Amino acid sequence: MPDGYQRGPSAAGPVLLALLVAFLAGSCRDGQGGEDRGVVPSPATGEPTVASGTAAPDPACTPRPGRRVETVPDVLVPAVEVPAVVGEDGEVLVPALTIPAQEVDGGCVVHHDAPGGCLGAVEVTGATIPPAVIPGAELDGRVYPEVLVPGASVPGARAPQVCRVERDDQLVGVTRAGVVREGFARDGAARPGDDRVPTVRLAPVRVPDVDVDPERLESRRLREADGVSVLQGSGTTSYVASSGVLFDSDSAVLRPESRASLLAMARQIGRSVAGERVLVEGHTDDRGDEAYGMRLSRARASAVADWLVREAGLEADDVTTRGYGETRPAHPNDSEANRARNRRVVITVVGAGR
Repeated sequence: MPDGYQRGPSAAGPVLLALLVAFLAGSCRDGQGGEDRGVVPSPATGEPTVASGTAAPDPACTPRPGRRVETVPDVLVPAVEVPAVVGEDGEVLVPALTIPAQEVDGGCVVHHDAPGGCLGAVEVTGATIPPAVIPGAELDGRVYPEVLVPGASVPGARAPQVCRVERDDQLVGVTRAGVVREGFARDGAARPGDDRVPTVRLAPVRVPDVDVDPERLESRRLREADGVSVLQGSGTTSYVASSGVLFDSDSAVLRPESRASLLAMARQIGRSVAGERVLVEGHTDDRGDEAYGMRLSRARASAVADWLVREAGLEADDVTTRGYGETRPAHPNDSEANRARNRRVVITVVGAGR
């Protein structure tokens, strides 16, 4: 079953609702009380302010186990002060207004954890610039109409988890494409004035691009052992051993002949494991019962982890296991050779900060 984060409902519904609310909030007069809708006194100054929406934080950016979240900086839209119109006798003819500042939630970049030898899914959440209203005014029978500035939004972008090993001439590795969320903007607007009522302007608002670079794991052979390769990159080192090197068919008991390969991996792991953690994962091909393959992969991962603790001296608290069965193939299951490559145990050394 593929891994990855599923985005929630589209942001279109909330944006349309916000537009409707802003439109109703900015209506000039209600015809009964003679008060400007959407204009309320400021608690600090007593001057009217205009209700103006601010996008709510995206719940997808909440940190949870299995993923690392990087916050994209918010964009602050400054407040706009509209001065009062005062008559020659000092009477306030049109009250001052404050169009409040808005904070545009920049969203986040979510890096999902992945099995050893794989590159996790990465996504950039969508973002929304809320709408704004320049309120209307009336003086001596002349109406200065309100101006509604529609909001804008952009969808998120995502690159899925990749486990497939690729061959580019002699270079072998795993590559995950980059991710780009294109920048976008809300247009500026103005309510025209004259020699008595000033023109009111709202500047354009722009949210910049968010660009996540592609990643690659490079592969090499472990010289001291046959059937063991090393994938390095993205802050991890993964040792990939064919199940045929370690186990007999349908067995989770380590073969006596596997000791040389295990020792070679243990020597490499022992040089870098201080302050880090070790994940041992089992994988199978797509033949046979899926549930049986899952159980077998877990049992094989546990057998290797037990050996690393017992024979290589790793601390049990630093070693965890996981079985993936057939769900994370490194190669298409379209030939016997590829199925043999997919039957593997992966030992990954992960930095303590990840």
